[in-house]
Amino acid sequence: SVRIASAMCILLMVTLLALTACNKEDDIDEICVGRTWFMTGIAYNGANNSSETRNFYTDTDRNCYFITFSSNTFQGKLSSGVKISGTWQANGKQQTITLNLQQKPSLDNLFDKQLLNILSNVQSYKSGADFLQLKDNNQNTIQFGNNR
Repeated sequence: SVRIASAMCILLMVTLLALTACNKEDDIDEICVGRTWFMTGIAYNGANNSSETRNFYTDTDRNCYFITFSSNTFQGKLSSGVKISGTWQANGKQQTITLNLQQKPSLDNLFDKQLLNILSNVQSYKSGADFLQLKDNNQNTIQFGNNR
């Protein structure tokens, strides 16, 4: 009977571990809502442009390349004061996200065009305590961090 009790206890613990391991879901509110993410890098058509991103942060205009999320809307800024905004939805279990831009601004800057293309077609995300990565359907990514 001691063996049966031990076996039952072990079986119960394994079942509980299996149930909690299979039920991992990101807390979307913790990741996004009320947070501002600053762009730290971009990979477009296989090219990593992190250094290009940093070159756009000048001493006189550091108020660019960010995105801020509220409960179902977002707003942000590209270079030269180009503002973006719209609605968003995410699924924490599948790590999917979509951004619906209210309107697409007219852009002359190729770098901004690449960013807007990724944001318009974003499908998934990865996140951690200090980063958020958005990925589109062509595996292009924008990396965001807590700081510039």
